[in-house]
Amino acid sequence: MNKPIIAILGSTSHIAKGLVNNFLERGEFSLHLYTRSPGPLRRFLASLGRSTNKNCTIHEGYSEFQEKTYDVLINCVGVGTLNKLRGNYTVYFTVTEEFDNLAIGYLCNNRPDALYISFSSGAVYGRDHSVPVDEDSMNHIRVNHIAREDYYAIARLNAEAKHRSFDKLRIVDLRLFSYFSRFIDLTDGYFITEVMNCILTKKVLITDSVNMVRDYLHPDDLFSMIKKCMDTGKINAAFDVVSTNPVEKKEILDYFSLEHGLKYEINQSLGNTSATGSKGVYCSRYNAGLQIAYMPEFSSMDTLKHQAKYILSGLEDM
Repeated sequence: MNKPIIAILGSTSHIAKGLVNNFLERGEFSLHLYTRSPGPLRRFLASLGRSTNKNCTIHEGYSEFQEKTYDVLINCVGVGTLNKLRGNYTVYFTVTEEFDNLAIGYLCNNRPDALYISFSSGAVYGRDHSVPVDEDSMNHIRVNHIAREDYYAIARLNAEAKHRSFDKLRIVDLRLFSYFSRFIDLTDGYFITEVMNCILTKKVLITDSVNMVRDYLHPDDLFSMIKKCMDTGKINAAFDVVSTNPVEKKEILDYFSLEHGLKYEINQSLGNTSATGSKGVYCSRYNAGLQIAYMPEFSSMDTLKHQAKYILSGLEDM
């Protein structure tokens, strides 16, 4: 039986690295990895003890993309975190459109039976994250007063609506709320990367007193969801990809303080710096993935414990 041929766009992104690792571990797939930064991708593969071969090909840029044959396209191209955007929010729209059109063009012109998986976000629900979202949640946008914090939600909602309109094609939007793996860039500026950095450098974490709830998805659960999509025939849908249970900030602080020596202080004056708005409760109760038999194995706390060990390994011996 021929190995499924997988094309991954944006192969140096955080999400892509976890997927590449999972695909290569199983050895039953043929990968075409597209990136504009082949050097870092080769170093990443070397860190896994892997190299390119007939089942793992690196493509510098996207000039060859339309010429190959794929069974699955996975769009991992990201627009960058707040620390990397530097105020340029136009990329929410321009980058999303560029690579989305590239993938859809491939399906329309070459392989209408191929599966296209696009990564969306819980931000698609808008800025109101005071309770977990569900099937009936709505995105309330003040049309005459669109703010910077609305840009990403609008871009993602537009992409999802466009995908649903191509109802003859196999397109899946996977909405991630939070995702954590050993491959995360510790300069990203998220709460959890600050926790990791403070443990590694033995600095005190400064955080506010506001509680938050996050749903950290394990890379194995994300891979499981992608496999479920691949195994489903005709499909055109969006899914919230959830863990078995979200986690509160206090649980995170308590665990890393007890197990890894994290020191932290509460500063009441700290403000929210998210480019997509404050997200007090950023998780979902809408596991429509059950329709395709997706059942997560890990909780958010499981994910943090398991993946942080790779990042923090060796500290106890120092």
